[in-house]
Amino acid sequence: MIYSDPAGADVYIFEKYSGKTPLLYIPDNAPDPPWTIEFRKDGYNSSIYAINENITPGTQKEIFVRLSPAPMFGTIFVSSDPDGCLAQLDGSLSVPLPYSFTSVPEGTHTLFVYKTGYKSYLNEQLSVMPNSKLTIKVILIPNYERKELVVTSTPPDTEVLVDGIFRGITSGNIPLMIGPLNDGQHTVLGRIAGYQEKKEIVFTRQDRSTNVHLHMIPITLMPMSSTLKIRSNPSGSDVLLNGIWFGEVPAQGYLELNDIPPNRYKLVISHSGYSDHIEWIFPGPGETITIDTALVQAG
Repeated sequence: MIYSDPAGADVYIFEKYSGKTPLLYIPDNAPDPPWTIEFRKDGYNSSIYAINENITPGTQKEIFVRLSPAPMFGTIFVSSDPDGCLAQLDGSLSVPLPYSFTSVPEGTHTLFVYKTGYKSYLNEQLSVMPNSKLTIKVILIPNYERKELVVTSTPPDTEVLVDGIFRGITSGNIPLMIGPLNDGQHTVLGRIAGYQEKKEIVFTRQDRSTNVHLHMIPITLMPMSSTLKIRSNPSGSDVLLNGIWFGEVPAQGYLELNDIPPNRYKLVISHSGYSDHIEWIFPGPGETITIDTALVQAG
């Protein structure tokens, strides 16, 4: 019997495919040792198990192998403005940009970009997923500039507010440079007609180029109405929103109210002989709110 953890590994005995684990293997003959049994499974390192003793007729043997996860990798392609910048990934040797970092292990990495006469760029939270390809364009600010925040957007012509103060509009391929700012955390808000507002939290330093790209999402892709699902014990309760009756809770399942505009509502669930259940709800765009309540008998 041949087992593996996880199960489902391909088993090769003497380099010949024999099946998947768990596997009952009965050899046609008993070749001389050593036996070589190889385990292969996507996402895991291959493992070879050797049997060095003779396998005699009537022998029963159990083999168990625990497979170790294989490292997963992604790719990071980095370009820069201006040309001629150098980059380091996780403190490695500097390479000229543009450059494609290949076989980058999944996880969080640090990217450092610099050039003489410019403020350097540092991203310590660069996330790489298995088999992913990140494309990053780093924009450096000249040392003489009193700016430290670079904002680009898709689409352009996006209004940009920093900490609630309007700081300009992105324009085509020309980055919006913002400053001076106090060192530390700031809230960047992008807005453009027909798109959802986009908010990003950034950290700035006067000696650094901090980059943020606002990828705006059209409002048409965002569900604007909300849904309420209401169930009560006992059933048959009346449901009111802001004093308007919307129906009774059915005996089975929920009273479902669709196409409710996002707003602030006073919800009242009432039933004869029971105290009213009253609460304020605030459904957001596209949100589904589910309410289960057991009414308390009056008196």
